[in-house]
Amino acid sequence: MAFVGNGFDIQVMHDYESPVDTTYTSFYHFLKLRSFDAGNPILQEMERLRDAGKEDWSDVEGVVGDLLAMKKVRPDDLADALREMQGEFSEFLSLAVPSTLLTRLGTNSMDNDLAIKSLANFLGDLEPEDYLRARFPSNVANFDIYNFVFINFNYTPLLDDFVYLDQKQFDPLPFKTVDRNFVFAGNPRGIEGASVRPGDTFSSYVMSEVIHPHGHQSIPRSLLFGIDEPLKKGGNEDRAMRLAKPFWAQNERRYEHLFEDTELFIAFGCSLGKSDRWWWRRIAEALGQERERPNGGDRYQAEMIIYWYNGGPQHLTAPEVRKRFLEAAGMIDRSDIEEFIHVVLHDPLVERYWLNTSQER
Repeated sequence: MAFVGNGFDIQVMHDYESPVDTTYTSFYHFLKLRSFDAGNPILQEMERLRDAGKEDWSDVEGVVGDLLAMKKVRPDDLADALREMQGEFSEFLSLAVPSTLLTRLGTNSMDNDLAIKSLANFLGDLEPEDYLRARFPSNVANFDIYNFVFINFNYTPLLDDFVYLDQKQFDPLPFKTVDRNFVFAGNPRGIEGASVRPGDTFSSYVMSEVIHPHGHQSIPRSLLFGIDEPLKKGGNEDRAMRLAKPFWAQNERRYEHLFEDTELFIAFGCSLGKSDRWWWRRIAEALGQERERPNGGDRYQAEMIIYWYNGGPQHLTAPEVRKRFLEAAGMIDRSDIEEFIHVVLHDPLVERYWLNTSQER
């Protein structure tokens, strides 16, 4: 399961020199230019956060919970304020992500096999010590199926466009006598002393799908803003619950089963904020759990790779990223699962396979 946040969209817009990005500060300026209701409490909080130098969407969603907890705004008024934002945000996304950008991104992915390279070679992003500590590489073998399920927290189709397995870079039956269609690189960095020999690849199968749990740009009324699921629920009419994204997305019914048989979780472009705690907690609960592949296959312990961008204002070390994740999951006391969390620190100068949209790649 791969979780992708706004950092991916911002990366695309930087790589393609877009005049507008999808940061909430850009959205704030968009609202001001359109003379949006100055009395909207969410806009007022956005202005305060902007002045404080905050840059993550999770900060904006976090203040929704704060306004509710401190009873500064009635729940119904807060819901109305979020609904007003929903319509404006749809208009903003249409400006920020034109069809020309999608065409350029998709063409680049197709012509340079960027989706396939990302899916096949991502283990090469791990530092040697993390790679040697990881259990996942030792479990790969010929004839495996690599089923990538992308949880796209973004409302735009940029990720969908980039990872789509088109007819040029992917053939479901590329060989005359066998049905394999994917070659997975088990040790692309050539690390010595590993369970997989340097350069070894595995004849396999690949599948992928992209899920938009918080709505899609093409359906404006589907866009979800709000808070995480409240820890204590006051019945079916709990107003806090009805401001929660997991409630409207029906996370438990739709997605909870996915955590039960996932061997590797990957987070990219995510700020690891508390507004998505439902997801982070499910990952944390799964990490280190020993499970068996279907049909009596190999046993495994679920692991995680977190990609953290250190090219911005928040420079963190790998231990600090692990701590931030556990805090976001509400499980800061679970230091015992840190060994199952691998961190890739990156910036524009660091070579990377996973979701690399650079046109020079």
